Amino acid sequence: MSKQTTRKLDEMCLAPVKEMTPQDIRELRLRERASQAVCARCLNVTTGLVSQREHGEKRPRGTSLKLLTLVAKNGLAAVA
Repeated sequence: MSKQTTRKLDEMCLAPVKEMTPQDIRELRLRERASQAVCARCLNVTTGLVSQREHGEKRPRGTSLKLLTLVAKNGLAAVA
């Protein structure tokens, strides 16, 4: 197996990561038919953090944003 390079990663068409609004996060959770508690457990965060994100008090960044992007693309079951 050869070493991965940035060029190869770009060619693999990695899912782009965009900012998510509180409304986007809430709609994603509702689309997945999950309570805040279930969503939190699947994402390995607290229920309070899910609530804070949905109310705009906290914004996901970095790895958390990437994880939410993957959930948006593949569904909550993909990370559960």
